[in-house]
Amino acid sequence: MTGAWKTKISACFASFLLTLSILAGSPAAAQDASSGLPAPLQQAEMEKLASSLSPEQVKALTDLMILLQKNAGTAAEPAKAAAPAPSLLEKIEKTVDGLGAAIANHVQNLPAVVVAAFAGLGDLVAGKIAGPFHLLIAATALILAAGFAAEFLINRGAGARRRTIRNEQPETLYETVKLVSLRAGLDLGGLVVFTIVALFIGRLPLFDPETRRFALIMVFWVVLLPRVVAAILRFALAPHRRELRLVTADDATAKSLYRNFTILFAVIGVAFVMFDVLKGASTETAESFRFFAGLLANAWIVAVIWKTRDGLTRIILGDEEDPTSGLERMAQFWPYFSMAFIVFNWFLVQFAELLGSDAMSAGRSLAVISLVIFAPFLDTAVRGIVAHIVPPMQGDGPVAEAAHQQTRSSYVRIARIALLAFLILMVGRIYGLNLLALGADDGSEIARNSVIFLLILASGYLAWEIVNLWVAHVLAKDSPPVENQDDEAEMGGAGKSRMATILPLLRVILQISIITLTGLLALSQLGVNITPLLAGAGVVGLAVGFGAQTLVRDVVSGVFFLMDDAFRLGEFVDTEGTQGTIEKISIRSMQLRGTRGAVHIVPYGEIPKLTNLSRDWVIMKLRFTVPFDTDVEKVRKLFKKIGQEIGEMEEFKDDILAPFKGQGVADVDDVGIVVRGKFTTKPGKQFGVRKEIYKRVQKAFEENDIQFARKEVRVQLPDNVDLDDKQKETVTAAAAAAAAASETKTAAQ
Repeated sequence: MTGAWKTKISACFASFLLTLSILAGSPAAAQDASSGLPAPLQQAEMEKLASSLSPEQVKALTDLMILLQKNAGTAAEPAKAAAPAPSLLEKIEKTVDGLGAAIANHVQNLPAVVVAAFAGLGDLVAGKIAGPFHLLIAATALILAAGFAAEFLINRGAGARRRTIRNEQPETLYETVKLVSLRAGLDLGGLVVFTIVALFIGRLPLFDPETRRFALIMVFWVVLLPRVVAAILRFALAPHRRELRLVTADDATAKSLYRNFTILFAVIGVAFVMFDVLKGASTETAESFRFFAGLLANAWIVAVIWKTRDGLTRIILGDEEDPTSGLERMAQFWPYFSMAFIVFNWFLVQFAELLGSDAMSAGRSLAVISLVIFAPFLDTAVRGIVAHIVPPMQGDGPVAEAAHQQTRSSYVRIARIALLAFLILMVGRIYGLNLLALGADDGSEIARNSVIFLLILASGYLAWEIVNLWVAHVLAKDSPPVENQDDEAEMGGAGKSRMATILPLLRVILQISIITLTGLLALSQLGVNITPLLAGAGVVGLAVGFGAQTLVRDVVSGVFFLMDDAFRLGEFVDTEGTQGTIEKISIRSMQLRGTRGAVHIVPYGEIPKLTNLSRDWVIMKLRFTVPFDTDVEKVRKLFKKIGQEIGEMEEFKDDILAPFKGQGVADVDDVGIVVRGKFTTKPGKQFGVRKEIYKRVQKAFEENDIQFARKEVRVQLPDNVDLDDKQKETVTAAAAAAAAASETKTAAQ
């Protein structure tokens, strides 16, 4: 065995003994291992021992030493792990400090970025990055020429349709959507052909692979990207044809958004190419260049939104003639929210890059910003679609109109919830999160419970909207139109249907039930024990039942009144002296509108007897007093003729159930003969018929020399009596007193 081998074996022995001392926890022996060796194992003895070992023994001893050293390193790891972990606040402070330092470093590198950019362009021209520059230009030109030629041929074949689109003037929203969709399809179809041909030419082995790769990068980023964005913006904004614009935007806003975003994406494409150039030049300023390019792009987008903020507000409001307060607030708030989100997203990208995560790359950040900016366009599109799928209004009158509006609002809210869910899922996908998979069996317990919690809330909201839609549909169908009644209509007409009366009360009960069940299920999913809540609710209900017996009586009485169909909304009722038209019903009382406008609140438990004056039909009887010498038969014939004429009038023929006719002499008093007539109509229609009867009776009496009887006091004097003026005044005063006494007596009777 040579001297070198002896030295190696000696070193192995020394390391072996040193490792044993470390594992035994003897720092002193580790610091001075050679001096602490026993005398028989000094250097000379170790060399003598090593010389007697075979090569196999030497190899086994070496492997043993490696294994012991690994175990020693593993044993030292718990000591390192025992160090206290930094707190969350410390981590945040460290990250913020790191972000500030990174931004400051990028700012300091700005001059170097400019120099490196020019240097990279010089290297590109010199052929150091993508091969000879003239070949790169030739490859790019060949790809562009082939792509544009193929696109031209496709557009040439679709020339007739393009001319139709240019010349046609749509009249409806459906025709507008059809035209802009066809135009977008033609534009994007040409771009798809351009892309396919460019990829095919770019993969032909006509040039160096690196040259072809860089040529394709230039074509796709600088030429194709801004053209695709321009096609999408033409579909949404139609900047040069107002009649094809799908959103409510003025020409200045549409053109500004179209122009700015098209130029912006062209600049972004150039920035991506330049970043590839800097990476190819192996410069250390590529990351700083990407930092400034992202900052410029985000600042550009914020500036465009600020410039067109009023136009974006009008886009969100759309064509709503009477927008809700919530829509107005959202329209005013969205541009500022978009700008704040863009700033937040930029900082999020910087944090992700600082932590070394690729979850927020520049492309993903741009996709998220695009979703946020174009959300108003999607919302407008949703409302336009809803306007066409909402069923037409059923019934007539304000109730039907209100129900139709409620139905439209419910459709819009459901569509917006679906749109919001789509945007959240898309943002999660862009960030690399599959939100739908969080509740899978292999997911975490917190994630699964969170997803189920959100599903419970969404189901509760969907049930709420379904109840509103059903109630609105039935109300629109079952509620008759409210007609204008004249001032003499002191008693209400026909009421609403039984379903239309019960449904508002049923809707309140269902909504309370939905809120309660959704809240309890959601709390239970969050881990809250709802058993005490249910027990407490039962105890409270029992206490209320014993303590408020009047309330219970009112509720129970109301239930039986509704079961008996004793009244309906819009009917005129009398509750033992309290009269009025039913305007509203609740769980414990009804609201009556009196004939003079007063509102009466009548609890159900305080109604001993209810008289409904608006059910099925109404008989009205009219009295007329004529002189004693009037031909009663003639009056009867006149009444019959008047009844026939009114029954043939278009205004009343559908409302009169029995025509007006005379009933003969009803009474005889000291003034004359009282004749009576009657007619039957639908509830609420009797007042217009009565007015027409009065007018025609007066005219008929005048044409037939029939006078209405008047109260008179006759004073008969002998023919030979001659009174002076004073005596005449005395007689007149006595006659007036007698007439007043007669009226008082009649009124008392």
